[in-house]
Amino acid sequence: MKCLKALYGHMEAARLFYGDLDSSLVKKMNFTRNQYDPCIYNRKSQTREMITIKTHVDYLKISSKSKEQVDLVVSELRDIYKYITVSEGEEHDYLGMVMTFDRKNNRVEINMKKYIQGIIKEFEEMEPDEEIKKVSTPARNNLFQARDGEVGKISKRQASNFHAVAAKLLFVAKRARLDILLAVSFLTTRVKDPDRDDWNKMLRVMGYLSETIDY
Repeated sequence: MKCLKALYGHMEAARLFYGDLDSSLVKKMNFTRNQYDPCIYNRKSQTREMITIKTHVDYLKISSKSKEQVDLVVSELRDIYKYITVSEGEEHDYLGMVMTFDRKNNRVEINMKKYIQGIIKEFEEMEPDEEIKKVSTPARNNLFQARDGEVGKISKRQASNFHAVAAKLLFVAKRARLDILLAVSFLTTRVKDPDRDDWNKMLRVMGYLSETIDY
């Protein structure tokens, strides 16, 4: 069979939608694509107010000092795409990041507590025999010591779960929990053929996140 249009879930669909969105923002709405990050677009209003759009497939985060400019962009997007959902206010759940804006003190708090709890819960359901013990550090001093051939291998199912968890932890580490980035960076080098030692290091990272869930 041949699809006549993009089908959600196909590898090509996200790229095709980006092309369509890029055309809408640049050609129809007069935004300029950021030269360093092709997922960020900027536009200045007639009163020189900057408005920025951060895109992730069909999730858009629109920012400006002027609410009128944000409302204008939303209206322009509705003219093009008809049905869109808009989240407004001081707190937003965007791609697993809960962002709370404190306008009075000019602060933004970003936490991924709910996303992390989801990772741990899903892992416990997949691996009910494994215990995640709470610890105060994400790694021991032997983090970079690979013990290839010295410890037993894990099953193919566990290896698949290891890869999935490592990818999710990297998503967290790059956005809100830089304190686990070093440990997770090592885990990502072990996804091809992880052993029991790698598995235990992954459990420790999750144990640390469980202990520091409110960080």
